[in-house]
Amino acid sequence: MNLFSVFDPSSYYGVQLNWLIFGFVFLFGLMKFYIVNSTNQIIKNSLILNINSMFTEIAGGSYLALSFFATSTFFYLVITNLVGLFPFVFSSTAHPVVTMSMGVIFWLSFFLMGWLKNFKESAAHLVPEGSPLGLAPFMVLIESISHLMRPFTLSIRLAANMMAGHLIISLISSISLINFYSFSISVFFQSVLLVLELGVAVIQGFVFSILLLLYCLEYY
Repeated sequence: MNLFSVFDPSSYYGVQLNWLIFGFVFLFGLMKFYIVNSTNQIIKNSLILNINSMFTEIAGGSYLALSFFATSTFFYLVITNLVGLFPFVFSSTAHPVVTMSMGVIFWLSFFLMGWLKNFKESAAHLVPEGSPLGLAPFMVLIESISHLMRPFTLSIRLAANMMAGHLIISLISSISLINFYSFSISVFFQSVLLVLELGVAVIQGFVFSILLLLYCLEYY
């Protein structure tokens, strides 16, 4: 034992831990300085930045966390919707239980956050500006029902749109076993609907994310 014994290589079961730790540091900490991004990585990064900047413009510069939340939700829904287009794969967003869970939890979090943080402004949203004083109780009731219906309409819209395309494609595929003519027609319409479903998968993810962001900004 001496002062410089800490620099001696230590090994367990033949593994040099000194070099192993150095490798971990190099791999996870410095690798980005030595690797050039591929074309796919550059396209993915630019797509993420463009989507995030779009949500940032809507949320404003002071709500960067909300724009990041909307961007993450958008990509999660889009990827989930697109995976559901593969054969023998059931998209979770086509199930009302999954979409309802997401919609209710997110909306309830924003709702409670807004009312607990600023009760006065949140209560003022229940009566639109310029409404007659005599209609104020009815407006509060109507606006309350409208706010309570938001998570259900948000969730059912996503589930219904994702389920409808799958049902139509399955119905069209059922006529393909009649004869060759019906098989050709079935393949053609299924191809057209598949292209439409690609657009629906992206659009529904955007609609769900943008509405969540707008609800959060309203309650904030």
